Amino acid sequence: MSASRGVGLLRVLQRLPAASTSFGEASSALRATLCSNVLSGSAQSSGSLHGLQHSSSGFGSQMPYSFAAQMHTLINKEEENKQTASAPGSAMLASVTQATTALTLLPVKPRSALARRNMASAAGAHAHHIDSNQAHPFHIVAPSPWPFCASMSSMMMMMGMSGWFHCIPHCGAIMFAGGASTILTAVAWWRDCVIEADMGMHSELQKTNFINGIWIFIVSEAALFFGLLWSCVHLGMSPNVMVHMQWPPVGIDAIGWEGRAMVMSAVLAASYYSANVAMVAKDPKVVMTALGTTVGLGALFLADQYLEYSTAPFNLTDGPYGTTFFMTTGFHGFHVLVGSLWLLAAMLNYPRTNKPTTTLKGAVLYWHFVDIVWIAVYGIIYAAQL
Repeated sequence: MSASRGVGLLRVLQRLPAASTSFGEASSALRATLCSNVLSGSAQSSGSLHGLQHSSSGFGSQMPYSFAAQMHTLINKEEENKQTASAPGSAMLASVTQATTALTLLPVKPRSALARRNMASAAGAHAHHIDSNQAHPFHIVAPSPWPFCASMSSMMMMMGMSGWFHCIPHCGAIMFAGGASTILTAVAWWRDCVIEADMGMHSELQKTNFINGIWIFIVSEAALFFGLLWSCVHLGMSPNVMVHMQWPPVGIDAIGWEGRAMVMSAVLAASYYSANVAMVAKDPKVVMTALGTTVGLGALFLADQYLEYSTAPFNLTDGPYGTTFFMTTGFHGFHVLVGSLWLLAAMLNYPRTNKPTTTLKGAVLYWHFVDIVWIAVYGIIYAAQL
């Protein structure tokens, strides 16, 4: 109990300011006496401090193992601080001893978002393997509801389309509601991406990854069209008895390669050229004109395809030929619609920067894919009659 009271009194005296010289000397003597009593009273429980210091390992040899050792270290540090304060150059050393941890000695991180983005861009320019504690060239996206909304609306649209194909009541309304929800989600998601780009959150490495993602998306779409066109080739090259061993089946007046199909081919060929002009041109007026021309040609293609569907001598339910024809050309027309909207968004966004952005590069790349797929569709369905 006497040792604990002495420790408490020692703590109180250490917090008292030295108001006068005589009081300071008396308090220093009393602290030394109490400390010696504490050290002698706790020697049985703590052991020899000298032996502990020589046998300890880790961060230095002054690791405290008991309260007595801690108090002894505290008094030694206090005496060292008094000697340092009286020595020359104490102001500079005092600024160093104010650091309580090693983290306070590190350089201050930039607080502005622009400085953090500059650090991320500089790190992405010369680093391949980046430590988790260093600045990285990636933008950590905040929690967003758009991926969940896009997946749910797409699922609703596909389920409604499946029911609409089988003439299930109210499935048409579900399909259109899912389509409208998908469009609204895409607009909101793209809006957030544009805002992030305007704030400078997309580094050069991220822009490259965006283009790589578009390439992966194009590969997946190519696999879809490969399956659709392969079904046309399989049915056309080996017709079974269900279609009377003939392709096109008996009673089906197939649409030839001339007429509207030729016009649509010419429209897409012209749009391929205008999209290239929009990509390589430097004059903003030329870029805007080329983009407007490409969007207009895409709308002309969709109008021509609508007229072809409305005057076709067969429909979607007329056997395997009608199913493969409308599914393949219809999906291509849907991709033309998506590409036209993408180009329209790039055209509306271009005057804000007057330079080719990632949106424009992705839209032109996607439009080239649509044009190339049409070559396969035109050759297999219209020209080869498969």
